[in-house]
Amino acid sequence: MFVDINISGNFTRIYAENVVLICHGLPAEPGSVVEKNYDKLAKYFSKYVTPVIFDFSGCGLSRKEFRLKNWVEDVINIASSFSTVDIVAFSMGGVAAVYAAANLRHVRSLTLVATPCCFEVLSENILNKIYSNAKSKGTLRGLRDFGGFVMDLKEDMMEFEPLKWIEDVRNVMFVHGTKDDIIPFESSERMFRFARSPKKLLRVVGGGHKLRQEKVVVDEIIRWITTEKKKDSIEDLNLRA
Repeated sequence: MFVDINISGNFTRIYAENVVLICHGLPAEPGSVVEKNYDKLAKYFSKYVTPVIFDFSGCGLSRKEFRLKNWVEDVINIASSFSTVDIVAFSMGGVAAVYAAANLRHVRSLTLVATPCCFEVLSENILNKIYSNAKSKGTLRGLRDFGGFVMDLKEDMMEFEPLKWIEDVRNVMFVHGTKDDIIPFESSERMFRFARSPKKLLRVVGGGHKLRQEKVVVDEIIRWITTEKKKDSIEDLNLRA
């Protein structure tokens, strides 16, 4: 893939083929990923790899309405624009990423950070908070009433359930905080058991849900992407108090 831009009055063509696709989760605040710390995250990644960030359908500057099935289409379409991709996905973005990794041959590795394994791990309280926040702040376009939101989400989660598709994915690392109050840590444990080798489970001891804000976690993700994967492992990463 190439992008044509103007730099100081000079026509410039930039080629990018081997990239790391970074998938955001359900947005807590309005605006594009370039306005949030995903841009800062991508800039840090760029020291080691070529990152790509984007807004999922129904979010930020992207079109369409929010549906997980649209997110799946987003990941497949964007990933298919490059020769090879590594995917790093956060929270709900991981649902779409697992399906894409299971069905695209040119995905080299997958990193899932605090991703729900299935619909049942989403408590009614969490679903209420997600919906209320999205309606009040306008973070997700196309939402119906709460019942319709839950019905659509459940329908899509059933079709693209990570627990069902993860068995077709190899070179996958699961990253999860032991004190995550949004998506329970056990979600990653369950997926780890079914994923193909080589695979890794990184338990972030004391970590919450927003692990992308922890530099030591990001460094471990970059290390996973850039090093050879030979064996299965379960490791603990302790956050400083």
